[in-house]
Amino acid sequence: MIHRLVVCALLPTLVASGTSAARAAGPAAERVVVYDLASDPADAAVARRIGDALLLHLGEQPGITALGESELQVMLGHAQDRESLRACQSDRACLAGLQDAVDARRLVTGRLGRLGETWIVTLKLVDAELATVAGAESAEADDPGALAVAAVAAVDRLLGVGSPGGPARDAFALTIAPDGTAAAVIDLAAFGVAPALARNLTELLTLELKRFEGLSVISKDEIATMLQFAADKHQLGCSDDTSCLIAIGGALGVDYLVTGSVGRLGDSFVITLKLMDVDGARVAHRTSESLRGDEPELALALRYATWGLLGRPVGGRGELTVKANVDSGRLAVGASDPLPYAGGASLPALAAGKYGVTLQADGFYPLYKETYVFDGRATQLRMQLLEEPRAWYEEWWTWAIIGGVVAAGVTTAVLLLPNEPSSGTVRVGIE
Repeated sequence: MIHRLVVCALLPTLVASGTSAARAAGPAAERVVVYDLASDPADAAVARRIGDALLLHLGEQPGITALGESELQVMLGHAQDRESLRACQSDRACLAGLQDAVDARRLVTGRLGRLGETWIVTLKLVDAELATVAGAESAEADDPGALAVAAVAAVDRLLGVGSPGGPARDAFALTIAPDGTAAAVIDLAAFGVAPALARNLTELLTLELKRFEGLSVISKDEIATMLQFAADKHQLGCSDDTSCLIAIGGALGVDYLVTGSVGRLGDSFVITLKLMDVDGARVAHRTSESLRGDEPELALALRYATWGLLGRPVGGRGELTVKANVDSGRLAVGASDPLPYAGGASLPALAAGKYGVTLQADGFYPLYKETYVFDGRATQLRMQLLEEPRAWYEEWWTWAIIGGVVAAGVTTAVLLLPNEPSSGTVRVGIE
């Protein structure tokens, strides 16, 4: 909350200054600040998903540099950490890049709400220099996925961008400096999932980034440990300019911040990752990955999203093994025709990438899940199909009841017979 107040307080002053280094340098991409969508607490996860969809879309538009309110909060937090360790020369030096980042004339604000079963997003375009609302748009849909698409179209109308057939932004690829590139990983936010899941994925994100040669990575937990170490040293009489603080300050002087979120919408998990350029105070790249599957597959989804964040397409071939709770069925992987499934299936030479897997079996509901294949690795996918309910006359208990009724009817008929019955026939019928 403190960071949010700082952002709101800085915007009017910095936008009006007109003295930023970006302007002095000449024409550049237009900066647009997108505020977090306001919403009721129960709808916060959906509001975050729609906001991320808007930023992902605007980030792909040439001529626009979009920055979200939550992204500014992350940058401000990092600047404050650096200042607390004297890793920058002054407060102004720490915030100089952020002044350029918020030097935007156009601001996008909005709100997410519901009207019955319909989701509604209202967007407003604010001209910061004139302090007026320059335009407004709205989008509505019956589910969050369709709402994200409608909201993207609405922001295009609002800003006048995204016209069909227009020029596309060049594909992003992170360049590792000859002497190495440093990045700090900020904890992933949790929306609609357990905080522990977000923390575990943050750890996996840190480990995955460390796999890239030349990229040194520090996690938020490690930063917190360093800050505590610095505080302890200071209490023991260590001055601000001692070597212990210099080393820690250097560690915080990273080139990039990596942050994002993990949430759940409907039957899908959504992972959003952002790569922030610290010196340029901008988001260099964003990526989002959705997964229809179970929590164990999230580790693979995170790896796939991490490669996409750095602009490194996956390549090569790997193996996919499918295990299910049925003995036989029909298995379809990706766009391929269904193959026979018998107690298990192994596809040893699949191209690396994301796959949708569908398994069908007689007497069971079809099941669709998504997974990933990576070069030289074997991916195991477990599928638990639900059994379809059988017709009443196919159940064993139906015939057990019928048998009991028949036996009871026969016994009753016998008991009602006279002691010396005359000859005849007893008929028992069941309708």
